[in-house]
Amino acid sequence: MANAILRTVIGALVASTAVIGSAAQSATAQGFTGSFAPEQWELFNSSPAFPNIDNSQITINNIPLAPFNGSVDFTNAPDSLTLVGSNQSAILEQLGFSCNSPDLPVSVLFLCDTSFTTVFVTVPETSILSFDWDYTTADALGPAFDPFGFALGNFPPTDPNADGSFTELIDRSGSSQQSGTASVEVAANQIFGFQIGTADNQGGRATTIISQFQVRSIDPPDEPVSVPEPTSAVAIAAITGLGLRLSKTARSGK
Repeated sequence: MANAILRTVIGALVASTAVIGSAAQSATAQGFTGSFAPEQWELFNSSPAFPNIDNSQITINNIPLAPFNGSVDFTNAPDSLTLVGSNQSAILEQLGFSCNSPDLPVSVLFLCDTSFTTVFVTVPETSILSFDWDYTTADALGPAFDPFGFALGNFPPTDPNADGSFTELIDRSGSSQQSGTASVEVAANQIFGFQIGTADNQGGRATTIISQFQVRSIDPPDEPVSVPEPTSAVAIAAITGLGLRLSKTARSGK
């Protein structure tokens, strides 16, 4: 009888400790809150022509380039964010040019070339990030020139084509409207970003809405959980008392 009680109490203690440990390893945050709240993210518009420089700082003939760059909108946070790609060549219309103008100055050729719009954040703990995405592009040629995906690496990049990695999520041969779900493991203190690229900065912008954003920490507890819950403390006391009784019974031979 005593042994049966002992097994039951020990089982309760182990189960209680296991629950504590499991909870510590499966902490989940949902939505753009906490370490992933809107104010924690940064926006960067880059291009190979100006590495390590946010294109939003550039002016052309006293016309700011910023309105023609990509942008991010957290109006619907914590539920979602909206990332919009760039369409820099549109500024040329205000200068009397287009990307096809034979007399287009060499100094502005970059406006008809590759650029990237990235909204990024530093992930504080090793985690699995998961999210839904809904993509659309206004480009008449479809998504072929406007990829969307996520980036891991250095921001701002010294070389947008080499620093870090880019995982493309859309099908460039697919329709102008696409959607999906993705997840990625990100190491502690690594930089993660949502990114829309454009190969030519023409034809209209791509837009992606990110929703159902979740972060699940996969770091184990720093130390084994040694402080039991109240139920575990009761179990420990029961084991101690039962042990004393068993010892007395053994000594008395009863």
